[in-house]
Amino acid sequence: MPMPVSIARVLARGFCGLCPSCGHGRVLHAYLRVVETCECCCEPLGHIRADDGPAYFTLFAVAHLVVPLCLWIEQAWAPPMGWFMVMALLAASVLTALLLPAFKGATVALMWRLRLQGDERHDDGL
Repeated sequence: MPMPVSIARVLARGFCGLCPSCGHGRVLHAYLRVVETCECCCEPLGHIRADDGPAYFTLFAVAHLVVPLCLWIEQAWAPPMGWFMVMALLAASVLTALLLPAFKGATVALMWRLRLQGDERHDDGL
């Protein structure tokens, strides 16, 4: 039986958009769609549903990058508000577009490592 891949390595592979199993094939195609199987090792990945997790992780990261930068720029230079808002929204949009696939890949990779599919239910008796 092969050794399981470490969680850190799986997250790094997923964040780079690579297959969590072999590290060679792509985990996403068409921007955010998970591939059915890895093109290199044939590991099935299409059944994993990341749902809203990657969007929340991306929002968290982008907000923690853009907000301090905006506060610093506002304190240092006090730019005109119209220009400042356009630039802040543009920066947030570009960062979101760049980071969302990375966080989706990392989420899918982590779910693969933990053998989660995204359809797990907790029976709490309600």
